[in-house]
Amino acid sequence: MIENLSRSGLARRTTWTVHDHRVTTPNMVFLRSESIKAPEGAEIVALAGNGLRWTLPDGESTLFEFPERFYAPPAFEDSEREEDARHSIQDETEKGNEGRAHEGGREFVVLEGAFELRRDARSFVSQVTALRQQVGPRPLIFAPGMADVSNLALLAYAGVDLVDSSLLTYQGLRGHLSTPEGWLPADKAAWLVSSASPDEQVAFNLSSAWKELQLVKHMIEAGRLRELVEIRSNASPWNVAALRLLDLQCYDLQERFAAVVGSRFYANSKQSLNRPDVVRYRKRICERFRPAPHKKVLLLLPCSAKKPYFTSKSHRAFRSVLTSVANHSVVQELIVTSPLGVVPRELELFYPAAQYDIPVTGHWDLEEKKMVQELVRHVSSFGFEQIISHLGPESEFVREVVDCTETSDGRPTSSTSLAALESALRQACEPYENVSGGAERAASLASAARCQFGEGGERLLEGCSVSGNYPYSRIMSQGVQMGMLTQERGMISLTLDGGERLQPIGKHWVEMEDFNLKGNLFCKGVRSVDPGIRAGDEALVLRKGQLEAVGVAAVCADDMLASERGQAVAVRHKRKS
Repeated sequence: MIENLSRSGLARRTTWTVHDHRVTTPNMVFLRSESIKAPEGAEIVALAGNGLRWTLPDGESTLFEFPERFYAPPAFEDSEREEDARHSIQDETEKGNEGRAHEGGREFVVLEGAFELRRDARSFVSQVTALRQQVGPRPLIFAPGMADVSNLALLAYAGVDLVDSSLLTYQGLRGHLSTPEGWLPADKAAWLVSSASPDEQVAFNLSSAWKELQLVKHMIEAGRLRELVEIRSNASPWNVAALRLLDLQCYDLQERFAAVVGSRFYANSKQSLNRPDVVRYRKRICERFRPAPHKKVLLLLPCSAKKPYFTSKSHRAFRSVLTSVANHSVVQELIVTSPLGVVPRELELFYPAAQYDIPVTGHWDLEEKKMVQELVRHVSSFGFEQIISHLGPESEFVREVVDCTETSDGRPTSSTSLAALESALRQACEPYENVSGGAERAASLASAARCQFGEGGERLLEGCSVSGNYPYSRIMSQGVQMGMLTQERGMISLTLDGGERLQPIGKHWVEMEDFNLKGNLFCKGVRSVDPGIRAGDEALVLRKGQLEAVGVAAVCADDMLASERGQAVAVRHKRKS
C-alpha cells in the first residue's frame, strides 16, 4: 500500500506499507554484510542470498524478495577494477520489471540499466520520465547502483523513490568519499575520516547518504526540493545536464505535479528561470492575462525585495504618486522582475509572485533580458496608448522593444524620479474619463479570476461589486458572496454560489462517486477529474453533474485518480442535504 504524504513536483514523500510494516520514501536500500553495517536509522536493509531480501533493520521480517537475475548487490570485497563492480551492480532487467510483495500486486518498478545511466544524463532523463509516464504516478521507481550523496536530491526530483547503497559501498572500498559537493579521495580528506580503513570510508559514505536523505525528505515536505537540487546540481556535469534536460524537455510532465501554491523560495541561480512553476506562471501571463478594457496607460515599475510588492516602501511611494492623479484607474501597473518576467499588479498576491526572492545586483544576463522583453512586448500589445517606464537598470533593454516615456533617473524612489513620474502620469491620464474605484476593483479582480481559472473565469465578477480593504476583497452579487481574495491564500476562494457561476466554463471540476459527502473528499471517492487540476487549485466537487461542494485540491488530477488513500479536496463549503 502506497500513500502520498506530500509532493514537491515529481518528488514525493510516501508511506509504503508491506505486511503491516511501514517505511517512508524516498528511501535507500542499505546493503549489509558481515563487515558492512547499515547506518543507525536505516529503514530498509538488503541481504544477499537466495535472491535479494529487503528486510527491516532488525531482520524480523522479509519485506520483498527480488530475484538475483533482476538485480544483484555489488561484491563487498575490494576490487581494483570498476568493470568488476559494474557487472555486479548493473540492473539486468527490462524496462518496467516489477518488484512484487509476497501477496502480489505491483508496488514498484525498476529503472532499466540504472547503473549505466549515471554516465549518460540524456538517457537517464529520457528513461526515468518515460517509465513514470508508462506506469503512472502510483508505483515506486527503484534505481539501483547510481546514488551518491551529491545526486540524491536530483534523483528524487526526477521521480525516483528508491535507491540503494551499492555505489557508495563500492567507492568507499576504493578510497572515495561521497559528499554533497562530489567525490573526494579519502587520503586527501583527513578532516572527514580519521584513518584509511575501507570500513570507515564505507561507513562515512553510508552515514552521509542517510543524512542527505533526511534533508531531501524535509525539503519535499517543505515544498522546496527544487532549491536544494539547484544547489547540488553544480557538484557534477551530470547533475547540471540532467536538471537542464528535465527542464527543457520534460516541462509538461513536471508541470502536472507542480502545485499552484507554495512557500517562499530563493531563485538564486540561472536554473531558477526554468523552474516548472515559474515557467507556468510566464505561460499563463501570455495565455490568460487580459488587462481591463479601460486601461489606457501602461506603467512599468521595478520589483522590490519585500513581497507582496504593495507592502514594500518603494511600492508604497509609487502608489502614493499614482493615487494622487485624479483618474489613475486608467493606469495598468506592470512590475518587471526576474525570474517571472512581469507581474501585473492584479497578480501580486498570486504564487509565485508573492513568494520568490532573488539576489539584486542590477546586472541582467542575456537570457533574463530576452525573457523580460518578450513578456513586456506581449503585455504592451493590448492597445495601450501610452507607456511610462519608471525602471532602474532594466530600462535600457526594455526600451529596445517598446516606445516609452522614461521618468526614472536611475533611482526610482528618488524625489526627482517621483516628481517626474507624477508629472508624466498627470499628462498621460488627462485625456481619459475617470473610472470609479468600485468599477476599477471589479475589473482588476476579473483579470485575476481569468488568470486563476482560465478563459471564462472573469464571469465570476459579472454584475458584482467588490468590498473590503485590499488585499482582502469580497466579491458580492446582490448581497450574496461569490468569493474572496485574501493575502494568505493568494488567490480567489469560492463560495458555493461562486462555484455555480463558474461551473458552466467546464474547468476545475472533480466528479465524486454517488455517496453522501460528510467532510473532505478523499481520492478513493473520486470518479473523474478535470486534467487541468493542480494541487492548490480551487475545486468544484460535482455529484451526478451537480455542484456538491467547493474547496481546495489537495493533490493534482493524476494523483487523485491513481491514489488509493489520501485527501483529494479539502472542502470549504458543502451543499446542505
